[in-house]
Amino acid sequence: MVLAVTRREIRKNKYIDYLGEYHLDLLMRLRTLPVMVPVVRGAMTCLPQYRREMDGLLLVEGEDVGPARYRASRADREYVEETDLLKDEIEIGLARHALRNDLPILGICRGSHLINVLCGGTLYGDVQKQQGSRLKHIDYQHYDTYRHPVTLVQGSPLARWYRRNRIKVNSYHHQGVRRLARRFEPMAYAADGLIEGYWDPSAAFLMGLQFHPERMLDEYDGNWQVWKAFGSAIHKGFRRRPRLKR
Repeated sequence: MVLAVTRREIRKNKYIDYLGEYHLDLLMRLRTLPVMVPVVRGAMTCLPQYRREMDGLLLVEGEDVGPARYRASRADREYVEETDLLKDEIEIGLARHALRNDLPILGICRGSHLINVLCGGTLYGDVQKQQGSRLKHIDYQHYDTYRHPVTLVQGSPLARWYRRNRIKVNSYHHQGVRRLARRFEPMAYAADGLIEGYWDPSAAFLMGLQFHPERMLDEYDGNWQVWKAFGSAIHKGFRRRPRLKR
């Protein structure tokens, strides 16, 4: 069972919780069972039950990671936009359990930020404003079609899956990794030096990607290979079924 925390928004004066269909569809294609964890206060009391059945964790879309979670500078705090502190709390509770038990974790966009922060890294409150970069990291006029190049680190899993030195990726963010946690190694860089992908070589599967491979499946075979590797790690761990730490 792969857990993924929902995103919460107000619609018609009421909160709704949802998760992107791309993620759900891919988890089903990988023959894993997706379970959505809602962003409601009662979820915290249910975390022990969720953790007991968890085989993997997917961390994806949502608001900015709260600056109280890392050593944020004054500028970081100034540029932070909407946050959801309860979502942070729920995801951190699940991620800590996954890290303790070496369960596969895939973090995409906000998810990569959260994992980095949890492991001791820091973030930019706003990449464009703090780096002064001319590279766009989000283009509202061409939201789904915008791409920018990234360079893959040779010898990394991304370079192996994509079988090339450079790829073009989508971009939907304004926060980004400032300082990478010590346990991680970078896998990809944007032209302005921003880390676009990282991993933990000693983990079963622990990876953070700034871009969204699930939204570019028809552009590179490597986009599917990312998800396939995540699914393979989940099934491998499920077959072992180690005794989990409570």
